[in-house]
Amino acid sequence: MVTERSAHATTVKLAQVGDYSVANWGDRLYPGVTSHLLRQIGLEADVTHFAPLPGATLAGEPIRPLREIRRTKVAAVLVGGGDLVRFDTTTVALDHMAIPEAQRHGRLLRLRAELFARRHFLNGPGVWLPEADWVPGAPTVLVSVGARRMAHDPRARAAVSRLKGVWVRTTHAARQFEAAGVSPERIVRAPDMVFAHPALSDQTRSAERGRQVVWRRLGVDEPLVVFHAAAFHGWPEARVEAALRSLTGLPIAVLSLGAHSGEDRALAAAAERTGTLALIGLKADEIVCVLASAGVVFTTSMHVAIVAGSFGTPVLTPGVPKTAEAFSACPTPPQVEEVSDEDLADTVRARRGKRSDHDHAPNAAAATKAFESVLTMAGVL
Repeated sequence: MVTERSAHATTVKLAQVGDYSVANWGDRLYPGVTSHLLRQIGLEADVTHFAPLPGATLAGEPIRPLREIRRTKVAAVLVGGGDLVRFDTTTVALDHMAIPEAQRHGRLLRLRAELFARRHFLNGPGVWLPEADWVPGAPTVLVSVGARRMAHDPRARAAVSRLKGVWVRTTHAARQFEAAGVSPERIVRAPDMVFAHPALSDQTRSAERGRQVVWRRLGVDEPLVVFHAAAFHGWPEARVEAALRSLTGLPIAVLSLGAHSGEDRALAAAAERTGTLALIGLKADEIVCVLASAGVVFTTSMHVAIVAGSFGTPVLTPGVPKTAEAFSACPTPPQVEEVSDEDLADTVRARRGKRSDHDHAPNAAAATKAFESVLTMAGVL
């Protein structure tokens, strides 16, 4: 979807704010997908990335600390994607400190989290909803965001009122913004940005690379059962271990998406106790390709379900409202099947290798259209 704009427009300077430096695969995908969408709409842009902690994007671009953003000069600020409209600042700090879910208690830890927040976050009702503009004089839009239960106190309403446009992933989020005073014409409901990931357009190549990763890492040359579950979705180590034991005899590996909430350690420990193979520390593009080649995927992650389902890989979930709500925004939602702990083993065996013929293009097109809409609201297009 390249327009005539790309042939003569000057480069637009943008700031993109998000959770890109946290050790979580889904959050780290967003800068690259944003770059892809900018190319798709033909907009020449110089994007500077900001997150609570410094680091580098998957493409090697620098991620600068949030506190440096107000010294930049940009035409607009893009905040997202991700589950960013939230007001639990202490939890966000603990995520960045990589504290395992089971260890998040005690007054001393809370004080450490509060100190972390003062050092690395801007003042405001939420980490990504500051009291003052991100960049003085520059419009801000939210791109591909989720919204948890929103606070509707004066501070929160004031922060939300400054937004020029909002692209949300669910009807629930749209209603939250309307209740906070955002007019409906400034709200776009559309699929998550990751539905437009460029790897989804070359499924054969992605699946072949995934098979190579699995063989090189695990020595497995048959359709793999990929198991991913996070404690904050109700999957402590004991529950993971019980599920893995029920799948004994299958070519199965646990998949970690990063150190977020201690996920990598919990999955590795459960795998070791059950003699299960483990895919820990994969590169982001390797995770994408493993999901393309898998025989079946069980996951509590919305982004794993998005990518695997868009490839036509069978996807099983224990019933995660966030995933179901995000898929309801899709013109052609991927197939995802809810499964209980008791039925997991039988369902995995029945679905393994039975791929669906899914067309991801309408979802990608809807995400691209939403991106254009909020950039227009920001005055960039």
